[in-house]
Amino acid sequence: MPLEIAVNQGQQKLESMGSFDDLEDALNHFNELINLRNWQPSVTTISLTDTDKNQCLAQYALQEFNYSER
Repeated sequence: MPLEIAVNQGQQKLESMGSFDDLEDALNHFNELINLRNWQPSVTTISLTDTDKNQCLAQYALQEFNYSER
């Protein structure tokens, strides 16, 4: 099952953060990204997608503590 992690900037733009064949590896990386504290405010969500089925398996909306302090 090919899995892709992407971040959404604003309403439209997706940026791939990696592709994985193993679900455990993908979930570990997904959790690491969720816990980062240096996202720019334009990044709104992180998603994990099964690319074979074109199905979103998980999505996380970034919160205030995820953004870098200025």
